[in-house]
Amino acid sequence: MKLDVKTYSTIAATNSSSPPGITLTLETTGVFLGILVSASVLAGVAVNVISKMNRISSSISQIEEALKVYAGNAEKIRDLDKKFDLHIQEYINRKDVVQMVLGQLDQKINHKFKRLLFYTRDVQQFLQRDTAFKIREYEETTQQDE
Repeated sequence: MKLDVKTYSTIAATNSSSPPGITLTLETTGVFLGILVSASVLAGVAVNVISKMNRISSSISQIEEALKVYAGNAEKIRDLDKKFDLHIQEYINRKDVVQMVLGQLDQKINHKFKRLLFYTRDVQQFLQRDTAFKIREYEETTQQDE
């Protein structure tokens, strides 16, 4: 017996009535939603990073302004310190001059007092020698209030 085997080729063709475009399936919707969620998360992270960078930038700007103010204050303090040093030196010089003047006055007063003492003794000696005048010794006594 003889078998006849015949082979046939068939091409599957479908007559589709749907217009050409995108066909949404559950798988493509999931991929699309995953892309959207990832993009929104990335956008949120980007916004967060940018806002932190802006805060850091504004903080740096504030620090720069504060440093400028402090630098100006430091310059003023240096100027005041110089002026203060000048005033201290002027005070020391005036104090020395006043002490010298007071020392000179003390010397002059002592000199005048000694001359007056010598004149008084001369007068006393004259009066004792030429007249019957007697000189009493004078002793200064001071009592302190207690």
